[in-house]
Amino acid sequence: MDSMTSPNILSKHSKYCEDVLTYRRRATHEVMVGDVGIGGNNPIRIQSMTTTDTMNTEATVQQVIELYETGCEIVRITAPSITDAENLRNIRDALRKQNIKVPLVADIHFTPNAAMKAAEFVEKVRINPGNYADKKKFAVIEYSDDAYDRELERIEETFKPLVLRCKEYGIAMRIGTNHGSLSDRIMNRFGDTPEGMVESALEFVRICEKYDYHNLVLSMKSSNPQVMIAAYRLLAARMYELGMDYPFHLGVTEAGDGEDGRIKSAVGIGTLLEDGLGDTIRVSLTEDSVHEIPAARAIADKYNALMDEQFFDASPMEIHERRNPFQYARRWSQTVELSPLNFGGVHVVRVGSILRSSLEDTPRALNEIQSLTRTGEKDAPKIEIVRCRVSTQEDVHALRDLHAALESNRIVTALAVDADSDLSHAIQSIPYADTITFSPDPELPTTLWEKEIETLIGEISRHEKKSVHFRIDAEAVPHFIKHDHALMRLAETACRCIEVCYKNDFKNCSVSVCDHHLIAANRLLAAQLHERGFNTPVVLEYQPNSLHVRPTLFDASIMLGSLLCDGIGDGILIDDPAISQDELIRLSYNILQATRLRISKTEFISCPSCGRTLFDLQEVTARIKSKTGHLKGVKIAIMGCIVNGPGEMADADFGYVGASAGKINLYVGKELIERNIDMAEADERLINLIRRHDKWTEP
Repeated sequence: MDSMTSPNILSKHSKYCEDVLTYRRRATHEVMVGDVGIGGNNPIRIQSMTTTDTMNTEATVQQVIELYETGCEIVRITAPSITDAENLRNIRDALRKQNIKVPLVADIHFTPNAAMKAAEFVEKVRINPGNYADKKKFAVIEYSDDAYDRELERIEETFKPLVLRCKEYGIAMRIGTNHGSLSDRIMNRFGDTPEGMVESALEFVRICEKYDYHNLVLSMKSSNPQVMIAAYRLLAARMYELGMDYPFHLGVTEAGDGEDGRIKSAVGIGTLLEDGLGDTIRVSLTEDSVHEIPAARAIADKYNALMDEQFFDASPMEIHERRNPFQYARRWSQTVELSPLNFGGVHVVRVGSILRSSLEDTPRALNEIQSLTRTGEKDAPKIEIVRCRVSTQEDVHALRDLHAALESNRIVTALAVDADSDLSHAIQSIPYADTITFSPDPELPTTLWEKEIETLIGEISRHEKKSVHFRIDAEAVPHFIKHDHALMRLAETACRCIEVCYKNDFKNCSVSVCDHHLIAANRLLAAQLHERGFNTPVVLEYQPNSLHVRPTLFDASIMLGSLLCDGIGDGILIDDPAISQDELIRLSYNILQATRLRISKTEFISCPSCGRTLFDLQEVTARIKSKTGHLKGVKIAIMGCIVNGPGEMADADFGYVGASAGKINLYVGKELIERNIDMAEADERLINLIRRHDKWTEP
């Protein structure tokens, strides 16, 4: 079913968070998991999951202790069978003997009897609505309303005993919907959509409420951050509508490993935390579980520190946004034409960088740009716009020499010159630059300020495919822009610059607003541009935030990723002098890959290990990456078991899924192609499968 016609679809203007500009955490009731409270006035809790065989009591206990000592507040253990569930008693008792009282969660898929037994020994049970009392065989069935209701009655009959047992024992439950394991019933009525994910969870919530059980936490996980963000926002909006206040457990499932896994998790989890959504989180990495905890802390600590604060002046302000928070759509912008490349419009999000070499050292500046643009390397991630600063007359002369050197060496990149607010230097730089970056002088009266812009664009108009970029930061807001909200002053200044261009029939322009509160500043900018009818491209500029220190990898991923997933941003530029330019290039492209806006390499969807895993996920993932990591744009899912395997295959081109001990199933999309392959042959069979579908290139 089309997502725009499915039942209960909300208006894009429906409330999904307390404030789109100011950090305000969504109010929830407290759910106790043992001695640990989730939601209410509690901090954002950190969770993880063991990767050991649940029947191996000693190994599982040791891993729980390691997680606890690393700072994990709640630990999940899989219980695939009733035998595993019964062994949770031994694990719990062994931990208590060592005075470890970290709450335990039983992870249940497919086996209601295991859930019933596990409830006796743990503080929380996690069930998946897609497979607890439902099934997924990709069957196409048209359900009448009566038939659908009968299915719900059957589900209630199966689910009710667990609800009553959790209520009896006073333990919590997580209703954990996964995009990859929506049931056939949900898929046939709602489609493979965030709406289907939300309704799947709400069906189970309604059953719980029918029996006066409210000790619930909900999750909406997906390996695609765009889907995950939309699903949680839609769930929050539905709960505002229904008067529900259940806490949320956040996570990007099958995030992968290394930098990619951390960036993808930061984009998905961080975007929602910025919205004030989320009460407990897990970063799911294809690594040893203890590595998940520092990553989760890096994401969550900022918001825990801000529980009693505001991000900035929270003056009441009404804004009218065009974006639909429940469905990704890129903000439409006009194309800016430059000689080397165009950006905005239908073009990919461009990546920029700051030139660190002195303009006066032409050979060094040339070598730096050559390195940034990866001249001679066919598919390597490269910088497309290089910004340099012109502050003196000598800089103008040096810019001329650099421009000549770039042309003679056939280095293709757009050169952006930042002249601050010096009109003379800006005009002199025009012949040697593709873009003039200009910031209005805050000390000038309005008539002179606008006259400077008119003069500049008049000179730029004499040249073909040259543009002006207005860079507005808090210190460059002119005194005549009056508003009681600091961020609105930034947006209004930017719009005034664009307005002058439009009045003079010049539209080859772009804009950026720079502030520590990057998300709110750019949401405001996009809203103000829309109100004035300006389709000007927006460049997102990130600089480390001195107010709330966290690693640039996480902070930039959250700030830029959130805006990109909102559809805002035609270019990005990360400026952190403490990090090498090669690292910044990689980070920029990895953020774009995580947001699914620009694929520059193979996309791997690999799950974190758990007691269900049928092979060494870390070893196999590393091996498959080494063999297929050159396949730009190909999505490969590596799943340790069948729980989310078939569903997540639908989001990947190819799937490598554990079938049984030493056996692998191979998928194309959601279709099972080869069954029960010996692991020794599986890698080569995967490569042959990719070849047969014309997606293989030699490394």
